[in-house]
Amino acid sequence: MNQLLEEIYSTKSVKDAQGNSINPFPTATPYDIGTILNELIQKNNLERTLEIGMAYGLSTLFICQAHHDKGRGIHTAIDPMQNSVWKSIGLLNVERAGFADKVRFLEACSDEALPQLVAKGEKLDFAFIDGSHHFDYTLVDFFYVDKLLEVGGYVVFDDIWMPGIRKLVSYILRNRDYQLTKVDTKASIWQGLTKSTKRFLQNPFEREYGGIKFLFNNICVLKKISEDNRHWDYHRSF
Repeated sequence: MNQLLEEIYSTKSVKDAQGNSINPFPTATPYDIGTILNELIQKNNLERTLEIGMAYGLSTLFICQAHHDKGRGIHTAIDPMQNSVWKSIGLLNVERAGFADKVRFLEACSDEALPQLVAKGEKLDFAFIDGSHHFDYTLVDFFYVDKLLEVGGYVVFDDIWMPGIRKLVSYILRNRDYQLTKVDTKASIWQGLTKSTKRFLQNPFEREYGGIKFLFNNICVLKKISEDNRHWDYHRSF
């Protein structure tokens, strides 16, 4: 793994342009989640990747490390607050790790940047959605990511401990041709059971499809099986 990543997780700190140390956690991507992203990209040889929500850039580094290890790949990061809120630390970390040539950064809201990528006819093999966690904004992110994503590609949703994210994933599994993909859990049995129990207690009577609520990790990986071929009035309750 990249030396900078190891240093960040061991010291629990990132540095801004002035060298000031900042604790990025719990906002930043946990090590186990980053490792899953890295392995998913390498194992499936995913070359065109995108993430919504860069922040301190830890997920970016895991993804770029996968491209580096494969010997090819380009990553697009979208974050409207990289400079204003995150003090450009994500971009600084990309440069410090030597991955600047692998990243295209778009400082814009995802609902503005994604339609532009669609209009250009771009395509993706992988997307990590970790921007706004409101149901409607995340739905918009998925809507455009789906247009960009090739059949056989993957979309990963972060923070499924939030009911709105789980509700969106339930919609996708019920109404679109996506398949829940199992990944090797990096959490211990105790950690996994704790996360599952917390999700269940949030709303014991919540409709739940695909076992989302009981996944051991706080991410959900979906594989695109086919393009959208629904009949004009198709709908399944979620």
